[in-house]
Amino acid sequence: MRRLAWLCVLLSAAVAGGVIRENSSHAGASFNVLPKEPGVYPVDTQGNPIESLTIGQSLHVGVVGLKPNTVYEFRMGVDEAELPNLERAVAFGRAMTNARGQIEPFILWYQSGVVGCSDRPRFKEAPFRFRDFEEAMKALEGRTLTVSVHPVARDAKGTTPPMQLPVGAAEGGFRLPLKLVADAPLVFASNDSGCLLNASEANGSEMYVSGRGFQAGEALEVAVVPNQRAWREGDTLTDVTGENFAPAVERVFADSAGRFTAPVWKQTLQRRGVYDIVVRRLQFEPPQGQLGRLDVVSYGIDTGYVLYLIYPIGGPTMDIAGRPVPGFPYFEFADAFADTNDPVWGAVDPTYVPAGHPGGTWAAYYVVNHRNPIQWGANNTLVDVSGGIEIHPVKAGCINGTDTIIWNAPLNVGKYDVVVDFGSTVANTAAAFSTDGQYNSALDFLDGADQIGFEAGKDPYTLGTFPVGQDSYSTDNFFPTMGAASNVDLRAVIRYPATVAGVGTAVAAGTHPIFIMEHGNHGFCRNAGQTHATCTNRVRNHEGYMRLLDNLASHGIIAISIDAYDLTGPVPQWITERGTLILKHLELWSHLNNAATFPTYPNYFAGRFTGKVDMTKISISGHSRGGEASVAAYMLNTTFNIGSVSSIAPVDGQAHTLPAAVPYFVILPAADGDVSSLSGTKIYDRALGTKSSIDVYGANHNFFNTVWALDGDDSSPARQDFIAAANQQRIGEAWLAAFTRLHLKNEVVYGDMMRGRLVFPSFSGFKIYPTHHENQHLRLVSGNAAAFTGAGALTLASVNNPAPHQTQVVRANWTAGTATATHTVPVALRDTTGLEVVAFRVARTTSALNPAAGSQDFTIQLVGGGITRGTTVAKFDTIPKPYPHPYGFTHTVMTSVRVPLHTFIMNNSGLPLNNVDTVRFIFNSPTTGEIYVDDVEFSR
Repeated sequence: MRRLAWLCVLLSAAVAGGVIRENSSHAGASFNVLPKEPGVYPVDTQGNPIESLTIGQSLHVGVVGLKPNTVYEFRMGVDEAELPNLERAVAFGRAMTNARGQIEPFILWYQSGVVGCSDRPRFKEAPFRFRDFEEAMKALEGRTLTVSVHPVARDAKGTTPPMQLPVGAAEGGFRLPLKLVADAPLVFASNDSGCLLNASEANGSEMYVSGRGFQAGEALEVAVVPNQRAWREGDTLTDVTGENFAPAVERVFADSAGRFTAPVWKQTLQRRGVYDIVVRRLQFEPPQGQLGRLDVVSYGIDTGYVLYLIYPIGGPTMDIAGRPVPGFPYFEFADAFADTNDPVWGAVDPTYVPAGHPGGTWAAYYVVNHRNPIQWGANNTLVDVSGGIEIHPVKAGCINGTDTIIWNAPLNVGKYDVVVDFGSTVANTAAAFSTDGQYNSALDFLDGADQIGFEAGKDPYTLGTFPVGQDSYSTDNFFPTMGAASNVDLRAVIRYPATVAGVGTAVAAGTHPIFIMEHGNHGFCRNAGQTHATCTNRVRNHEGYMRLLDNLASHGIIAISIDAYDLTGPVPQWITERGTLILKHLELWSHLNNAATFPTYPNYFAGRFTGKVDMTKISISGHSRGGEASVAAYMLNTTFNIGSVSSIAPVDGQAHTLPAAVPYFVILPAADGDVSSLSGTKIYDRALGTKSSIDVYGANHNFFNTVWALDGDDSSPARQDFIAAANQQRIGEAWLAAFTRLHLKNEVVYGDMMRGRLVFPSFSGFKIYPTHHENQHLRLVSGNAAAFTGAGALTLASVNNPAPHQTQVVRANWTAGTATATHTVPVALRDTTGLEVVAFRVARTTSALNPAAGSQDFTIQLVGGGITRGTTVAKFDTIPKPYPHPYGFTHTVMTSVRVPLHTFIMNNSGLPLNNVDTVRFIFNSPTTGEIYVDDVEFSR
């Protein structure tokens, strides 16, 4: 739903290195040019090095040269010699370094501690926290900041509360003088008396901007513009404060002290979102419509101002597109649809309709091509693209009184908004309704504008529009040694976006992301008794993924499947060497793109790929031993920008923990006859970032590779839910292609597929159970039974590592329908605004208490403000029977349940999503059962 209720930007991170230094100086530091000296460095809002901090500005720091993939704690104090603990820290935070031991500049201390007059969130009184800049200047002039950075112990299982993890001694830091610069221009959002505000409720009051440090009487123009991460001279400026987001720049004059406070945005014209403030100094005649060298921008990489809406939204922008649900809550809003077999429904939740809304009862549903807020402001004409508008009652006591299909499949691939148009007259009957064909933001409802209403996507198995070029490269024994291995070949097959299809054709225009696949262990020679060195009829294991390579190439990705021939055999597994081989192929491709890099490699293609490879966008994958090797490659990498990692049925001998910075996806074949332990679940459990998995009932190990499939079935062909090789290959390809294109091509429609919310024909009808975790979440319970209070015929216990997992879970066993498990949400985690679902992982055990047929189900309730609302789990996700492995054992693989938070406020329930104090499970249908539960959280 991507629905932010109100937003307060609070960044926290931690980095450092070396020793604490005086007046830290790193010449040339910027967002793109890192200092050569290892350690932590302070910069200004544009990433330039500083040797003092102007009071009133924010402290930005970056880091190079620390341990890779390590969590660090930042501590900042004022006039402190050292910071051995948090007692004297004025600011602190934590974050993880990347694979190169770096963190880009971020804000550690906002506006020198000035919090102003904001009332959301409410700031407690604390040392070095100020209401205004005068107070800050008086308290801070002549003082010195101390920043130190400390490594935080790893927690592979994720079961220890973060603040209870051991924190090591400082590994580095710096001291930085605080200086008062009276004439340094500064602009900020404020109230009418000039007191700083970071945010306010949209349409709640007029927006003011204040400035200081200008020349007396100076003429200035104040613009409020959409927020961007960083500003550079020449950037386009578009003020949005006028009617329909049109420019309406405010002219002001500084007073005799060089200050001003002026209203700049009428409350009736505001729209929720994030903005920056730019003040143009007219005496310097900056270029019109662009950022001038002496223009003043609020806060640089920080957000200047946030206009939020308090949930639930009572205004013109809302969720409308979705799908019906049988029984309460009757409807689930959605942002993504398949282009076939997935009709778009529209509905208006009474919760969203403002009190006293004058629009009448009947309205028309329009599906229109997506426009951003500026485009809507320039053109509010409605042109339906769905084949016709639907006229329907949109005001009812319950949402299912307003739902209707607004676009029958098939859909056209693209991005769309939905408008509920109340027309030119107030209509309480269909006969009285007359559309005016325009979007009126004061009256009509819109699912879109500052977000996309919904997106329609093609089956990820479908080939794209690029012609597919074909090639390969091969040099025997190119690497004399690789770890413990010797004489390792450099060999791969390639598919790439081309100008015309065929072998050796020209590469399509532009630069293209890169995907590398590595196969796992299998027979390496067709001739019995021959060794790697003597084999004359090799098994071409790396050619088992050709349709996947074609798919990715046809969508603009250079796709490579590498031959790990010399690292194939019964023992050893060569996981580190296999990971290194992936990185060596990346070195080759860096050289093919730019011959000056890694010059010892051959240029196989006479410059065909020069300047054609986007080495900033890399995804790596693997199957079996190659599946763990893809993880190992990421952990070993210190050179390349690997942005995503995936695996098919991986082994897990190295116990690597992927950091939060990298998304991970793993396919688990439930009937795997080779890696029957399903050890990929352990890699998933340990991974710290956004991650997804699918448990495919009836799938085996070999059929994901066409070469292996021809060599035989590794599992019993009589297995339950048997999937034929061609179907299994199609499933694997669709999911891997979706994940890869999501992260290399930003095809965000497939994000909902990873969340288990989008089904395409290539894999529909098969038993596929997804699991998904988002980086953005509030974790409530992770396997701690003591976090729940049980009642009725319920037994709760903590269980460690139930097969095939590596995590602690809660086992809930109940024998009567009176059983309940209640969790009291900590006060700090009760505000769920900005998040979308209450989620948890769950698996039904093999206990006879579970139903013999069908799936398990129970009720989940949220409580807040004395109001309780609930729904049954089965309306959103399936908790299946455990899969009986052909080898005679049964794994309990957990799957995700994700219940939209909107469910609990549907139909004006009154439940406050900014104060959810209780999560409760009620085990009443069926009245007996046993499940494992883990990772209960509020999540995106």
